[in-house]
Amino acid sequence: MRKTEYVWRYVFQKNCRRMEVKYKILIVDDEKMIRMGIKNAMPWESMDIEKVYTAASAMEAAAVIKEYQPEIMITDISMTEMSGLELVEQIRKQNEGMRIIVLTGYDRFEYARQALQLRVHDFLLKPIDEKELKKSILKQVECLEKDRKHKEEDMSRSRAQGVRQQMALEQFMCGLILGKPEVKEGLDKFLEEFHFDREQDMRIGFLMPEVHGEEDAESSRFRMLTIRQICLGMVDGQKRGITFTDEKSRIVISFFCDKEKKEEELARQLVDILNDELEVKPRIVWGSVRSGFENLSVSYNDAVFVLEHEREAFEQIYTMDLNRKQEDIFQEVFQEFRTAMVCSIGEREKLFHIFDRFGMAVESYNLSAKYTRSCCFELASSVYFAYFTDTGGSANEQLSVLMKALSGAEREHALKVTAMFFDRLLAGEEGEVHELVKKVKRRIHENLADDLTVANLAGEFYVTPNYFTHVR
Repeated sequence: MRKTEYVWRYVFQKNCRRMEVKYKILIVDDEKMIRMGIKNAMPWESMDIEKVYTAASAMEAAAVIKEYQPEIMITDISMTEMSGLELVEQIRKQNEGMRIIVLTGYDRFEYARQALQLRVHDFLLKPIDEKELKKSILKQVECLEKDRKHKEEDMSRSRAQGVRQQMALEQFMCGLILGKPEVKEGLDKFLEEFHFDREQDMRIGFLMPEVHGEEDAESSRFRMLTIRQICLGMVDGQKRGITFTDEKSRIVISFFCDKEKKEEELARQLVDILNDELEVKPRIVWGSVRSGFENLSVSYNDAVFVLEHEREAFEQIYTMDLNRKQEDIFQEVFQEFRTAMVCSIGEREKLFHIFDRFGMAVESYNLSAKYTRSCCFELASSVYFAYFTDTGGSANEQLSVLMKALSGAEREHALKVTAMFFDRLLAGEEGEVHELVKKVKRRIHENLADDLTVANLAGEFYVTPNYFTHVR
C-alpha cells in the first residue's frame, strides 16, 4: 500500500456517496446435490448477494471464511469430521457478526437448543422449502443492512464530533498565535480538554507547498486538503505537534520539541513523503523554539518575519497584497518582474539585478520546477524580442537553445541557464553601445547647428527612442 493511500481514501469517502452494498454467502453441506441445488435455486442478485461460495466440509468452510469473509452462512448440522454446530462454535470465537442459518434433517429439540446457545439466527428443517429459505436469507440481509446503517450513523456522529473538536482546536491555535486576549483567557480550559502540557517546548513551522501556475482553483484546494490530511496523520496522529491554518490560509504546524531536535527529523520525513507520494516539494519556514503555549505567538512571529524579510529585497519591484493567497498573487508579481526587465533593455546591470530578485522570489514563493521553467522562458522571450525590436538587430537561435536547456531542468538549474542566456544575449551589447555612442556624439558635434531630437537621432541610427535614452 502506498504511504498516502489512506489519505486519498479518506478524502474520497468524505466527498462521495456510499456505493450500493452487496453481501457474500457460504453454503456448507457434504452432499453436493444439496449445496449446488441451493446455489442454483436462489435469485441471488435480487437479494443483494454478490458472491456465493460452497464448501463440502467444515474444514473447507473454515478456509473459505478466512479468505473471503462471507457475511452469511448456511450450514448443515450432520457432516463428517466436524459437525455444523462445532463449526458454528468455532466461528463464534472469532466472528460475532456473521449471520448463520442451520439446516438439519432431524427434528430434534436438542439441536435447536444448541443452535440458539450459539446465536444461530435461523433453524430450518430438511427437506428445504425454497420460499422459506429465501425468506430467511432476506431476513439476514435486512439485519445486516440495519447493523451497517447503525454503524454508519455512529461513525457519522463520531466523525462530526471529531470535526467539531478539530475546528475548535484550530480556531484556538490560530487565536493563540495572533495573541488574542480572549483566547489566552481560555488557555486552561483548552489544555484540560485536549490534554496538552502547558510548558511543552514548541516551534512553529510554516509548510509552504509549491506554487503550480497551471493549477486551477479546485485542484489547488484538493491538493491543499490532501497535504493537510497527511500532516494531521504524521504529526497530530503521532502526538508530535498540532496542525492548523492561520488567517492567511497557510498550513501551520506547531511541532513539539525535545533536546534531540526530533522535530526537524519529522519535518524532513514529512517533506520526503509529500515529495514521493504527491510529487510536491514543500518548504518549511521555521520560527524559534519556545517553552509553553503562552509563548507560541513569539515563534509564529519569528516565522512570519523570516518570510517578510526574504521579500524585502524585491518588494520595491512590485506591490503585494498580503491578504491574498500566494498562488493568486505570484502571477501579478511575475508580470511586474517581466515589465521591469523589458524596461531595462540597455541597462545590463539593472536587468541582472532585477533577475536576481526574481530568483529570490522563486525561492520565497517555493515555485515548482515546472512553473519556474515556464516563468524563466517567458522572461527570456520578452527580453529577447524587446532587445531585437529596440536595437533593430536580427533574431538568432539563442531562444531555441534556451528552450532545450530548460527542458526538464530543476528550479535552480533553470534560473542558472536563464541567467547565462541573458549574459550571452547582451554580451556583444557593450561594444555595440560604445560604437553607437561614438557615432551619435560625432553626429551631434558635426551638426551643432541642426535641430536634433532624441526621436530624430534614434530614427537615423535605426533604434527605438526608448533604447536610445538608456544607452550610456
